[in-house]
Amino acid sequence: MSGETAAKSEPRLTIQSRLDDLALLWPWIESLSAENAVPADTQFAICVCLEEALSNVIRHGYRDQPGRPITIECAPGTDELVFTVEDQAPAFDPLAVAENAPGAAPASIADFPLGGRGIRLMRKFAGSLAYQRLPGGNRLTMRFTVQR
Repeated sequence: MSGETAAKSEPRLTIQSRLDDLALLWPWIESLSAENAVPADTQFAICVCLEEALSNVIRHGYRDQPGRPITIECAPGTDELVFTVEDQAPAFDPLAVAENAPGAAPASIADFPLGGRGIRLMRKFAGSLAYQRLPGGNRLTMRFTVQR
């Protein structure tokens, strides 16, 4: 065994507001998950939630304007991982979006209402979500319980 130690993943990832940059997310999460013994199902939930949040910032917050920064930071705890997403987009509180109330099923796929599915997904997969308006931006915090 050599005296070398494996490089530790960076706790912060910064991407630009291009959907292509989302490809950087999954390898970063895989690396953090390996270091923190995150089970595969939790890793998948983290990836899906972060990808949804980031794509919303790119498409809706920045309105597909390239070159705008989004930072994602991971803070490991004893039994959780906390991810913080920060952007410089106009104010948007995803937690203020009402969950789709149960009602009559749409008659066809064309009648299915658009939007709101991603936020609902994040509410289901993340242990908790918190939003904070920043001067000139937004912060979304997602907590995921890690049962090792």
